[in-house]
Amino acid sequence: MISIINTCETYILKFLTLTTIIFVCLIQISCSDNNQPQNQLNETDNNHTARIAFVSDKDSNWDIWIMNPDGSELKNITENPSLDSHPSWSPDGKNIVFYSDRDGNKNIYTISTDGTNIKQLTSGSRSNHSPSWSPNGEKIAFVSNRSGENCIWIMNADGSNQYNLTKHLKSSRWPTWSNKKEGILFTSENVIYQINPETFELTTIFKLNKDLVFTGLFLGWPVWSSNGNKIALTSNFLDKQKMTPILYTLNRDGKAFKPLINSPGLGPDERPSWSPDGNSIVYSSLTNNAKKQIWIIDVNTGVSTQVTSNNSMNGFPAWEPVGKSP
Repeated sequence: MISIINTCETYILKFLTLTTIIFVCLIQISCSDNNQPQNQLNETDNNHTARIAFVSDKDSNWDIWIMNPDGSELKNITENPSLDSHPSWSPDGKNIVFYSDRDGNKNIYTISTDGTNIKQLTSGSRSNHSPSWSPNGEKIAFVSNRSGENCIWIMNADGSNQYNLTKHLKSSRWPTWSNKKEGILFTSENVIYQINPETFELTTIFKLNKDLVFTGLFLGWPVWSSNGNKIALTSNFLDKQKMTPILYTLNRDGKAFKPLINSPGLGPDERPSWSPDGNSIVYSSLTNNAKKQIWIIDVNTGVSTQVTSNNSMNGFPAWEPVGKSP
């Protein structure tokens, strides 16, 4: 009888011990989840409003900032005394790639959107800048002059396996990826190209006829719309007197090249970036006090709205690829 009682007591103690362990673990998991940064979004969380990353000297030097499209909830995520510029979002909205001269040279870095986990991806005395994150999150395109000429380079998102993609072209700039896996859009000597980063296949998207080319012509900042049907860029093609680039759009086949607006800013219009739904473009342009500011244009109506204030210089915007458009 005593043996049976002892056995029962043993089983009861084991059961109570196991129950206590499970309860403690559940509490730890719950607390761990509650301590996660609120702005770290799940990969499937598309219910937030897509944010805008940009560069500002609000804190007396150029840092990477994040804000909502209406200019609210501004946050400095780099907070470094060096130059930080040209942000580009990871496809899940959790990280940003940018360039900085914090080590004495222009090099590529990534950072989480809460300002943590900064990682340096390139190094050396040559200039590495203008990064762009691929839609699948695995690659980053950037510009480097390490070969003696500005070329488009590719690397893995952790900085490994860096290679030159446009070594046979001069002055390659402004790489941006297509969401439709068609490759990378960039310019070289005022010609817009698309290149496949795996096969190196090069396609001419847009090139002006020779009789339309003039000294000082500028074609820059080409970027695909989210559905791949349109390309936004800036050019001074219709402003040969002032030579001030304004926003243009063209079709994916290189046709229908036309100005999007007569910009309310003083220009030059720079660094266009499409909203996730393709109905708006964020860009930067000078204002009356000669300070660069962030603007958003409705592509359908041509109406532009100034987003940032005139108290500081704000430029190089990039729209988060996930989330709801305003």
